[in-house]
Amino acid sequence: MAKLGRVHVMFAQEMVDRSVSVRQVATQLGVDESTLRYRLRRPLDAPDGRSERTTALAGWEARVDAVLTRFADARVVPEGTGQCTAQQLYAALVREHDFPGSYQAVRRYLKRRFVTPVQAVRRIETPPGVQAQHDWFDVASRIAGVRCMLHGLIGTLSHSRATFVWVSRTQTQLAWQTGHLALFARYGGVPLWVRIDNLKTAVARGAGPSAVLTPAFATFAEQCGFAVDPCRARTGSDKGKVERAVRTDRGVFADLLLAEWPSLAALQAALDARATELHTRRRCPATGTTIAEALAAERRVLQPVPAMHEPFDCVVARRVSRDCLVSFEGRRYSVPFATVGRTVEVRGTAAHVVILGEGHELARHPRHTAARLVLTPAHYEGASTPTVRAPTPLGRRARLQLGAWPGLPTPATVGRPLDAYVTLVEEAGR
Repeated sequence: MAKLGRVHVMFAQEMVDRSVSVRQVATQLGVDESTLRYRLRRPLDAPDGRSERTTALAGWEARVDAVLTRFADARVVPEGTGQCTAQQLYAALVREHDFPGSYQAVRRYLKRRFVTPVQAVRRIETPPGVQAQHDWFDVASRIAGVRCMLHGLIGTLSHSRATFVWVSRTQTQLAWQTGHLALFARYGGVPLWVRIDNLKTAVARGAGPSAVLTPAFATFAEQCGFAVDPCRARTGSDKGKVERAVRTDRGVFADLLLAEWPSLAALQAALDARATELHTRRRCPATGTTIAEALAAERRVLQPVPAMHEPFDCVVARRVSRDCLVSFEGRRYSVPFATVGRTVEVRGTAAHVVILGEGHELARHPRHTAARLVLTPAHYEGASTPTVRAPTPLGRRARLQLGAWPGLPTPATVGRPLDAYVTLVEEAGR
């Protein structure tokens, strides 16, 4: 619940004078209606009754000063503060003077006596193409009927405020790098700097300017052509644009993230469409144009996205078996039959198992599937080669049994009685 200050009371009084109900004003201010009515009944300059109460430390000023002076002289507290902590002061008063009051009374005393100056913050508007801010958030979603925890990498270009979300099932180093490439593709280029939090996948130790990046992410950033700018510890304002996006834009995408989707790709497509729609109607504070227009202008100064392989965390060499399969992570994946007997390279990316031969992609399958045998029927079709004979074509019975197999033509529906259909199947087996 918000705190009612003098300005809020003045605003409330003005709205009530304009015949706006107290209930409506209280809702707008985020306060209880009874609290607002109480403040409106009191004179604006009337002192708060609580400020007139006698504190537990009334008459203890000399003893408090003695304790504070001793602490300062002994350099117990940080240099320049001139005071000890509330806990230190309270313990000293109880131990040395049998102070009967509470610890909270001491805290209030120090808060009134030593007013902490307000820290002014410099507002900086980033030039186009200079910086993007990236951060993770988590959301419980449902993919293909299964409840799961998804991780969203949200990125915001600091100048145009263009914001995109890329979703992943993991937060590994592989997902971190793949997500960056996905965001760069949506930006239309690579900024000079990327500001991030002190994540374990990015920062090995330290924080802020003294942070030491993980070797994997440092190499990745160098290959992509951007510098990494880790935030200072416990300083959310260092990446305020993406922090705001996590708080607000995640809500804009919430209906999509919480809905059920047939696949992760379908959810990603919906998130991209939503981002495009938001950019056309939101305005960029730096330019006064729509975010879409500001993004189009910023893309002209972004660095091109480098032509590089999709990041992978595992690569092995495998020999193709006679049944056109290679083994990887406890599963078997099909490849074109012409590669039987050859040694191929198998890579594990964030979402796929990519199989390459002599530098060319031979096959691509979804990774981490429940199925232990992942087949593509087209891999078994085609003409023989000088070194490998094509698999024997499917017979009529097999075609009937596998008619629903994706990639094979589905038999036409025949309008015959059931007994005629049974006869047809028996004939196919002869």
